[in-house]
Amino acid sequence: MIIVMGEFRLNPESIEILRNEIAEVIKKSNQESGCISYKFSEALNDPGLIRVSEKWKSMEDLEAHFETDHMKRWREAVNNNGGATNRDVSAYGVTLEKEL
Repeated sequence: MIIVMGEFRLNPESIEILRNEIAEVIKKSNQESGCISYKFSEALNDPGLIRVSEKWKSMEDLEAHFETDHMKRWREAVNNNGGATNRDVSAYGVTLEKEL
């Protein structure tokens, strides 16, 4: 399993403009065959800070995700609305999963 965790910053005023795009990329990503979970959240105490949490069956599934039409539309929408800054997102291979 691959876990993707991280964060990036959007202009807080852009979030309302991008809200439909955010909902669409989350919905379509969760429908991908290799996606276990795909979530964004905005930090309550830091407007514009978006946190990413994803689970994928394999690195191949994650790499295929980057080539989908909905990801291409998402990147274009973000770029057209000020871009994403302070991006710090990484993928991790998981060898153990244990519920806590």
